[in-house]
Amino acid sequence: VSNSPPIFGGKKSNQLEFMLCRLIGAIASDEIPVVLYLDDLQWADQATLDLIGMLMLDPSITYFGILGCYRDNEVDKRHPLFGLLEAIRLNGAPLASIHVGPIERECVNSIVSDTLCLPPSLCLPLSTVVHRKTGGVILFVIRFLKTLNKEGSLVYSMTSRRWTWDLEKIKSKRVSKDVVIHTTLQMNSLPKLVQIGFMSAACLGSNFNASILGKTIEDEEFDVCSFLEIGKDGGYIEESGLGSFSWTHDQIQQAAYNLILPTQRESFHYHLGRRLLKNSANCDMNGDFLFMIVENMNRGTDLKLNRDEMTQLARLNLQAGNEAMSTSGFHSAAKYLQQGINLLSKDSWIHEYDLTIQLYDAALDTYYTAGQFSNFEVAVKQPLTHAICFEDKLNSYHHLVRFLTASGRSEEALETCLSVLRTLGVEISPNANAESLLTEAISVKEIIRNSHIHNLLDLPKMEDFDKMAAMTFLNTAVLCSYETNEFTFFFVICRMVKLSVRHGLCSISAVAFSLYGALLTCPIISDFDESYEMGRLALRAIDTLDAFMMKQQVFLFFYGSIAHCKDPLQASAPKLLEGYEAAFALGDMESVTAHLQLYAGVAVWGCGEKLTKAEEIVRIHAKRMLQHKQVVSCKNILIHLQQATELIGLHEDVYSTFLNISEEVFFRQEMNCRGAHTMKLILHTCRMYLAVMRGNMELAAREYESNGAEYQGGIRFIGTITRVFLAGLVGFFVARKQTSDVEKWIHVGVRSMDTMKSWTKDSSWNYEHRLFLLEAEYYFFKGDKHEHLASAKYKQSIAAAKKHKFKNDEGLAAQKAAVFHRHYNRKKEALTNFQHAKACYESWGAEGLVKEIEIKIASLSQ
Repeated sequence: VSNSPPIFGGKKSNQLEFMLCRLIGAIASDEIPVVLYLDDLQWADQATLDLIGMLMLDPSITYFGILGCYRDNEVDKRHPLFGLLEAIRLNGAPLASIHVGPIERECVNSIVSDTLCLPPSLCLPLSTVVHRKTGGVILFVIRFLKTLNKEGSLVYSMTSRRWTWDLEKIKSKRVSKDVVIHTTLQMNSLPKLVQIGFMSAACLGSNFNASILGKTIEDEEFDVCSFLEIGKDGGYIEESGLGSFSWTHDQIQQAAYNLILPTQRESFHYHLGRRLLKNSANCDMNGDFLFMIVENMNRGTDLKLNRDEMTQLARLNLQAGNEAMSTSGFHSAAKYLQQGINLLSKDSWIHEYDLTIQLYDAALDTYYTAGQFSNFEVAVKQPLTHAICFEDKLNSYHHLVRFLTASGRSEEALETCLSVLRTLGVEISPNANAESLLTEAISVKEIIRNSHIHNLLDLPKMEDFDKMAAMTFLNTAVLCSYETNEFTFFFVICRMVKLSVRHGLCSISAVAFSLYGALLTCPIISDFDESYEMGRLALRAIDTLDAFMMKQQVFLFFYGSIAHCKDPLQASAPKLLEGYEAAFALGDMESVTAHLQLYAGVAVWGCGEKLTKAEEIVRIHAKRMLQHKQVVSCKNILIHLQQATELIGLHEDVYSTFLNISEEVFFRQEMNCRGAHTMKLILHTCRMYLAVMRGNMELAAREYESNGAEYQGGIRFIGTITRVFLAGLVGFFVARKQTSDVEKWIHVGVRSMDTMKSWTKDSSWNYEHRLFLLEAEYYFFKGDKHEHLASAKYKQSIAAAKKHKFKNDEGLAAQKAAVFHRHYNRKKEALTNFQHAKACYESWGAEGLVKEIEIKIASLSQ
């Protein structure tokens, strides 16, 4: 039994797109630019067009271009290709259109001259007629010259030893203006068995194999070798490899296909597919050959098929769907699986149960991955209603939870998850509170203590199917419970650890250990030593448990909430980007978003990294999220991007750039949106941070009050750290400025200061300078008697931030010190600190803050 839990569903669509973008990005360079040529784009499916758009717009790909050809008479404004071209144009990618029409009369004359080996002047009368008859369509010109030769109007004279022609006869010849019709008429003059060969070959595609064509023979209808020779001699087909042939032009294939009467096409396709199936061994039933059979037989589904024939074709569509899924062809897979479902009889849940459940399971996987959510919502009801056992419903439930979470319906997702878990024997109360959580956490700590942390990875592998399924659903419940109910989120973590310790380890156990380490950073527990130890254990578990598919989740919680308990915060930024890349490579878009949010927070709020670099990285990946149609995720990232652009001093509304709505409209929409807990919290935190950095503490206080209850507690993500710090600054400021509610605001400030003090014990590098600044603001509030203590603490904060390379916080501490000295009319000290703040912000790249500091310096200098 595998030690990996059952994987209900896949994420390969985004994975394939990401890996292809990475491949092109790695190959293309200024020394070796890459151009991809694609013909007949008018026939490209939506998945292909999406991939083209991704390659063209991916900000990490340079020195790369696509040369695409299509027939503009087959592409109007409703065609998907038109939408792609508009999207590329609107996103600023260079796009040039070149209209290639029919060739001019002079070019036709050159072709005729070269073909007949005669001077151009001598060929001009003939080429003029040929141009008028064919409209200058190059394929038509060539086919028309061959027709003239075959009919005797253009012949080689042995007497004059040159080509001669009957110009009057050619002028009077009636010719269709359509090259397809003209070629079809030519083929109609061929023997009937040869025509059957052309019809069969046309149904096999633009390329076909001689041996496969032979399997379409019924009762020795035609000789394949003779047909192929006639086709090559006539210029209709050409050999492209050993036993492989292709049409000389797609219009030639269309002409051959037109030999089949429209009323007979469905029947012709179906019976051709049946003959291929009949004449093939089971070992041949894979890849393109399988698709060829199914595509042809599917064209006959409107015929009056009996029950056995429909069941057989439904099985073939299931097989083709699974084959397409294995090569990440999810849109094609969805088409096959939907066709298979359509072929099922009304009582298939009774008489063809296995086939039915397999079709729906595969279809749900494909619909979700391909983003066909309307089909998903219809299909998911069937197995949940008709499946005869709970195990057969698990795949449907798993996809349903993911769909509800991605749709912003986290409460429904969590309710579904908890219901499934109860059936699997894992009880989690939806009414958990702080007291029950503490009891649960203590019991988990006791279990781990008895097993010894260092020995946890020596536990046996998990083998019970129900327990492995429960681990999968608990892992799925992590995201939706985090969005809806913090205590339920914590209980989910505890249950994952208990299952791992009591029933054996699986790949998700690595995630469980990292989650539990993150849980230990909460104020209600605050065991930072064990938290760090569990986090390191989770990293080792990636290798020990072969949990490489879980790397992105482990990195998310270790480097997002645990590592900075001990390690420098700056070290987390590159690791979060590494986790982001791992998540994208696996198509795990939920983890992609979370990693990018945490990176943006660390880069801007935490580590004082050069702002322009952070802004560039966040912008690139925000574009990528939008290209992958992850609009909700992109919104979360844009909040950080807007904050970075304002700090840099760019006058840009990124919401307008990316979403075509203003910042204020965006803010109102998100604040009025039910749910979206994380997004609202990020939005308030970013706005509050900007206000504090600009010295607008009144605005910061209003932002705090609008969401103040959320500013303390929870897992110690970078957002939590920032909110605690900002809340303390706001609390002491308001307490100093107001005469009412002083105790309330002092409580806010002191609580933040105490929290920062406990964090500093384990990592002075990350928190000492912020603790000093909170203490300085506290003594500033206390008044004149504590003036000297406040002054000393400001100096300590500036020195500690400089020592630990937090340029942003060094600038903020100097700015706060300047305000303090200005309050006591120490103009020189205030000016010195404002100039220090300006230098820090210049070094950080926050030109927007530099300009505001310059105004304050100018005011003091007057």
